Amino acid sequence: MDIRNDVSQLRKLENCSIIEGNLQILLMFTTGAEDFRGLSFPRLLMITEYLLLFRVYGLESLRDLFPNLSVIRGTNLFFSYALVIFEMPHLRDVGLHSLGHILRGSVRIERNQELCHLSTIDWGLLLPDSGDSTYIVGNKLAEECADVCPGILDVEKPCVQTSVNGQLDYRCWTSSYCQKGGWWGHLGMAGPACGCGSPAAGSLLCRQHGGVTRSVLYHPLRRGQLPAAVFSQRRGKYRPLLSSFSVNRRAGNEICTINTDPYQGCNLGHGLSPTLSIHLSCCPSMQPLIHPSSCSLSHPSTHLPGQPHSSHGHPSIPPSLWVPLHQCCYNLASELQSSLGLIETITGFLKIKHSFALVSLSFFKNLKLIRGDSMVDGNYTLYVLDNQNLQQLWDWSHHILSIPVGKMYFAFNPKLCLAEIYRMEEVTGTKGRQNKAEINPRTNGDRASCKTQTLRFISNVTESDRIFLKWERYRPPEYRDLLSFIVYYKESPFQNVSEYVGQDACGAQSWNVLDVDLPLSSEQEPGVTLLNLRPWTQYAIFVRAITLTTAEEGRNYGAQSEVVYIRTMPAAPTVPRDVISMSNSSSHIVVRWKPPTQRNGNIVYYLVLWQQLAEDMELYINDYCHKGLKLPTSSADTRFGFGDGPEGEQDAEERCCPCRPTDGQLRMEGEAESFQKKFENFLHNSITIPRAPKQRRDVVAVTSAANASSAEPLAPSRPGGEPKPDFQIFEDKVVRDRAVLSRLRHFTEYRIDIHACNHAAHTVGCSAATFVFARTMPELQADNIPGNVTWEPAGKNSVLLRWEEPRNPNGLILKYEIKY
Repeated sequence: MDIRNDVSQLRKLENCSIIEGNLQILLMFTTGAEDFRGLSFPRLLMITEYLLLFRVYGLESLRDLFPNLSVIRGTNLFFSYALVIFEMPHLRDVGLHSLGHILRGSVRIERNQELCHLSTIDWGLLLPDSGDSTYIVGNKLAEECADVCPGILDVEKPCVQTSVNGQLDYRCWTSSYCQKGGWWGHLGMAGPACGCGSPAAGSLLCRQHGGVTRSVLYHPLRRGQLPAAVFSQRRGKYRPLLSSFSVNRRAGNEICTINTDPYQGCNLGHGLSPTLSIHLSCCPSMQPLIHPSSCSLSHPSTHLPGQPHSSHGHPSIPPSLWVPLHQCCYNLASELQSSLGLIETITGFLKIKHSFALVSLSFFKNLKLIRGDSMVDGNYTLYVLDNQNLQQLWDWSHHILSIPVGKMYFAFNPKLCLAEIYRMEEVTGTKGRQNKAEINPRTNGDRASCKTQTLRFISNVTESDRIFLKWERYRPPEYRDLLSFIVYYKESPFQNVSEYVGQDACGAQSWNVLDVDLPLSSEQEPGVTLLNLRPWTQYAIFVRAITLTTAEEGRNYGAQSEVVYIRTMPAAPTVPRDVISMSNSSSHIVVRWKPPTQRNGNIVYYLVLWQQLAEDMELYINDYCHKGLKLPTSSADTRFGFGDGPEGEQDAEERCCPCRPTDGQLRMEGEAESFQKKFENFLHNSITIPRAPKQRRDVVAVTSAANASSAEPLAPSRPGGEPKPDFQIFEDKVVRDRAVLSRLRHFTEYRIDIHACNHAAHTVGCSAATFVFARTMPELQADNIPGNVTWEPAGKNSVLLRWEEPRNPNGLILKYEIKY
């Protein structure tokens, strides 16, 4: 269930007790805390897949929203996570105090700069695996949170204590709700079943049992509770069973879905010298869930003495080459070019026979000479027989090949047009050597639509993600022979592609293929709309007509267009990546970032906005006599390493090379990068494009002589207690991937937003914002007591001291220390 943009969409959850699927709440930029006040869905007990929260402004807790959510099953996960809380700028605590079980998957909580009460949650009580697979980074520092659990001040019974990373502490969701202890491994369900209509709050536990996934609805010990209900699940539906049973956690009982489709790997056989033979055979692999590895083609170990063992790096091979490719191999065309593309001279003959997988011989990229020292059947230097999908020999506009002696033989190549063979005769100098039997017009090209006419495009309309094309009507001699058209297209940064490059008959081709039916009217021009394209990307496109052909000479006609190049329109870029910040003084913050993954145009500038944040008044409720005082920090991001200036670059050159990361580190980095890319793609495809920056200017304030800034509330104020002030927003345009914010208040937290803007920002807008929170350094003299301390007698053994508060302190004043 997808809930976005408007808080009223949450009404879809009314009367829901089980969501069979996922729940995504995201992209609410105009909401405030008052919009969520009074919203509650106490009937929701379980989500079968995952829960995702992303950029919902004003939402401070899930405590009242989902007070009885007990189970997240994780049957389908969001990138291996069952609970994802990402960039929720106003979330103060998770607050899911009834959540007892996450049956599959893990938890990812990232970049929530106001989120506290994370250090008081023991995720091991919720997750099925004992190993710590949670990913919780970039949230509010524990030192800046007032993480107080119930019972700390001896007012009520304290929460359960568990040890996490060697730290024994109380476990709670908020300052009012303890975390319940887990009941894995000791839950025994005995008693009558009650049916599936029970409205009572509880939790669902699912496990594999006798081929049926059984679910136990467990109710905590509360007044008026109902007996447990047992369900079975088939294809996502629930029905009551007549008996109860015990559920125990045992290793290996988890439900696993394994893709057992084998992939095609490649092994090479050994040929006999002096004719070098490459045999390609394929066998199923016993390793599911692994993508096919690239096929490495090399020459056999049995080779003639004194001759090269591999074609890599050698211009010639001994002395003849026979290539029979009977079956398919993953990415065959590129692998053939990688292994055989450096060959320049074949001293004997070249034989292409029974090679079903070949579409073109262009993988012999540098072949210039077939010398013919030895020949096939005594007089053939090039022998091409029975290649069912061979359509092109070489691109003769860019390739030169010489065959000084011997003849060529072509037979039973049904898709190889005669014009291609005749063109090769002229280029190689063999014209006149072959007779009609050696280049048989009945068995070569008899099933091909050999192009005799060039199709011309008559119009195109481009958008950021689609291209609409029309081309001229094609009328073969027999119009009934025209079946359809095929449109080929692919991304092409350079205008140098060939229609056959990267193709093979196994389906591994670099071209995307789209079938286009004939128009209903014979007078209508055919056309197509290419969808799901990337913005600001050049595409190579051509169209081919598909016609009926016969073996009669002169009937294998067809038509095809030239390759044309069309660039899509720009769009708003994705968000800037990896924003980091540091404060190097009490009035400056340095911010750095990386360009967006998808620029969708030429990046012209970045729009940087920053706003002062109010201090957290909840810090006043902490008991600093018992807990002690932990101050907020303004330390720099650890990623601010070398290279932040000429001195840093000079120091980096003198330092030692970094150690090679371990396989585990590389795997973790790869997973993190993959998650970030997935999220950025999710943003790109899902987010509403924000307004153009110039529409945001309401009030103008000057931050420096050169920069004008707009003042617009970046976030709604939160109710409760004293109303927090709306601080002014400042903005600046920078052309580099860094900015220095100056004239800031000392020891103050700022929210900094960065938008990427390309050359079409005036029409498509800038990217969505990525943001970071940073605090300036403290002012050394700001906390000094102004004036003198006065005193007066207060009793026989006491005095009363009085002093003035610091006029402009570093943040909130939480306590005074008196030494005497």
